Amino acid sequence: MEKLIKARLIKSDLIEILNQFERCSLKNMSSIILLKQALISIANLVDFERTMRVIYSEHRNLSSIFNEMYDEYEFAKYIRNKFVGHIKIDLLTKAIEWKPELRYLLHKTNDPEVMFLYNIWILETTINSFVDSNGKHRIFNSDTDLIYPPDYQRFINFITETIKSAIEYLNILDAILYISIDEYEKTENIEHWLLASHTIFKYIKK
Repeated sequence: MEKLIKARLIKSDLIEILNQFERCSLKNMSSIILLKQALISIANLVDFERTMRVIYSEHRNLSSIFNEMYDEYEFAKYIRNKFVGHIKIDLLTKAIEWKPELRYLLHKTNDPEVMFLYNIWILETTINSFVDSNGKHRIFNSDTDLIYPPDYQRFINFITETIKSAIEYLNILDAILYISIDEYEKTENIEHWLLASHTIFKYIKK
């Protein structure tokens, strides 16, 4: 049951993010926060998927759907790890090199519009650093400048297609997990309420 709830939490986040993101794309700080949450949710899916591989022997279609977008999921998780879940100092150093404007606008960083640009420039840096050992881009075929419309649209297409694929995967996983749960667990029962009355909360370490 826990895995089903986890799948539905991730899926509901992604559905709402997609609904909002298709309307606003990247235009202000609110949309940046939405993008960051999208990357967190996709990274959560990537980690969650590893725990679900045990069922792939009986559900090959599920693994196929995930593997079709594996590179995109890993790319999204990379951005999340370097820029969202953590803000790597090495990333910021490279961003300052890539966009000297970061130096010159420091006195205006209380302005949300300026901070929107900071986020865009650091996001660009993260995207451009996803390269192999030879410096070749692993997803896109050139450096990304999000102010340049074709590059911007390329990134928007990437994020929306990745979210849609994740939702498709989670829809199928949801159905598989739901039917695997015993009806007793899903039906109201006095024993569940008795168990609740004895709940003792402890610090969750991991």
